[in-house]
Amino acid sequence: MRPRLLVCAPLASEARALRAALGPDAVRRTGFGPRRSTRSAAGLPDFDVLVVAGVAGGLGEDVRSGDVIVADEVRGCGGTVRCRTAPVLVAELCRAGFPVRCGPIVTARRFVHGARRADLARTGALAVDMESAVLARAAGNRPVAVVRVVVDTARQPLLRPGTPARAMTALARLHALGPCLLRWASTAVPHKPSAAPEEVS
Repeated sequence: MRPRLLVCAPLASEARALRAALGPDAVRRTGFGPRRSTRSAAGLPDFDVLVVAGVAGGLGEDVRSGDVIVADEVRGCGGTVRCRTAPVLVAELCRAGFPVRCGPIVTARRFVHGARRADLARTGALAVDMESAVLARAAGNRPVAVVRVVVDTARQPLLRPGTPARAMTALARLHALGPCLLRWASTAVPHKPSAAPEEVS
């Protein structure tokens, strides 16, 4: 029996891109920012496997617009969620030919730019968003993945003329990685009750 996959997409544009790949029932639009994410996390439907997916800001000099970032952990004000099956998802995405990187993603309370972006990059984080840590905690002991496609970077800030084109490219890439999420989800649920759960700290 295929595990019940639920994909949380904060923005309407993200949800549309993912629904086109995964179907309407698998994707829940959860809203922009930490407050809406908190409300949505409290009312998610039943699932076996949770994915948080969307676009994000890139951190670090070598992160490029269009890169697919898979979190090995998500850092937020409520603690850190560790995504233990991230290497399996990374392998799926690499086999499909995506430019994928694995590392920490940070959830911030507000938009990050300038010196704050540089500060976060120095912690080793690869991307920043405003929802993932809140939503990922809703997984509890169930498998969780966080996947973000980079739109803006330190070299290509959000408020620049090229942003709409980069955003469209990122959304197209988000749509294209849908089959990889399905394949990952089919292997993410432990077959043995004693398998180690996701850690929330």
